[in-house]
Amino acid sequence: MRSITVFILALFVGQATAQVKGVPVGPSGTWTVGYADTLLFNEGLHYTGSGYTGPAPLFVQVWFPTAATAAAPLTHGQIRQRQLDGPLRAVYQELVRRMDSSFVEYDLRYPLGGDVPIDYTPFTERQVLDTLLTWPTRCHRAPLPERTDAPVILYHHGSQGSGDENEEMAEYFASRGYTFVSANFHWPLERAMYGTPLEWRPDRGSIQRMIDFARGLTTSDSVFYVGHSWGAQEGWCTLHVPGLAQAFVSLETTIEWKTDTVEIEDKWPHVFEAVRTHRYALPILLVANTEGAPPYPFFVNAGDDIRYLDPRDPFSHESYTSAAFLRLAMPDGASLPDRAELEAQHATYRQLLRAMALFFDEVRAGPGKEWRSFTNTFHVHPRADR
Repeated sequence: MRSITVFILALFVGQATAQVKGVPVGPSGTWTVGYADTLLFNEGLHYTGSGYTGPAPLFVQVWFPTAATAAAPLTHGQIRQRQLDGPLRAVYQELVRRMDSSFVEYDLRYPLGGDVPIDYTPFTERQVLDTLLTWPTRCHRAPLPERTDAPVILYHHGSQGSGDENEEMAEYFASRGYTFVSANFHWPLERAMYGTPLEWRPDRGSIQRMIDFARGLTTSDSVFYVGHSWGAQEGWCTLHVPGLAQAFVSLETTIEWKTDTVEIEDKWPHVFEAVRTHRYALPILLVANTEGAPPYPFFVNAGDDIRYLDPRDPFSHESYTSAAFLRLAMPDGASLPDRAELEAQHATYRQLLRAMALFFDEVRAGPGKEWRSFTNTFHVHPRADR
């Protein structure tokens, strides 16, 4: 029976290679994208699990511009393969297992806007996941440069997310001359839901450790912070400190459409305290799908340089991550009931990457005149070309 299952899965993988439509298009810049991983530790945060006890490990992932390489492009599964020894190997294996389960729950099990699981018969969800993990990325394993003049983007994932949840974003910017850095900001805890924090307070220590690492990679002053959902909330809790980052992209904290400050203080006390107590000196691009025109009430007086983007069409909370679009790699004949919606939201996602690139260009070189090109996709406030 097992040999029949393996044969069917192999046939499924072969079809996925030959007959895919609408797959995320990958980088379109001029650089080849290199990929490397490394290991850091947050010495101020203690972790115990899977036989390990010590400072919380940060399993770092880095995408970067590089010269042409003969190495084959990595698959989505291969970018998670690491050489680790001892208890850290078990910690990482459990982390990957939790990340896979989260991906199934948020990006694989249900169609966009639906609550009835997709029927993948004759395949199990695990077989579908294994197939998608064989899909190639557009990055190549290469030695991590010690130091370059490439600006660095630090990405912080959302609650129950993963460091590689925005692979396409990483490739997009690395192909345009940026170094893109991410890591796990979750650790697997026994008898606790994935995403349960080690401490119930903002993890500024892990962010600071990652920013220090990012600064060590570049000779430029350009370190940008991008956070999605909880990662964006952590940005608001941290980036009021001058000099940590040159700019901040906040991708839907989920607070943007809230007007009841009592509710905000009750549900998000750390964000409430940070935004109400501090003024943010760095440029901020604030993005959310509120089904209305920005600015967003709670954040409107947080800083002097805040740009707002609000998708005109429905855009799901998970659609800020390219993991949400990996199902587009399903082959013809496999169930993909929301293909049209996925393709439409992926087009908006691609426009978002373009807008982020323009924002970073403006921070580095001064105002541009291209914001009008986004007004068919987003409500843009304020427009730089007005």
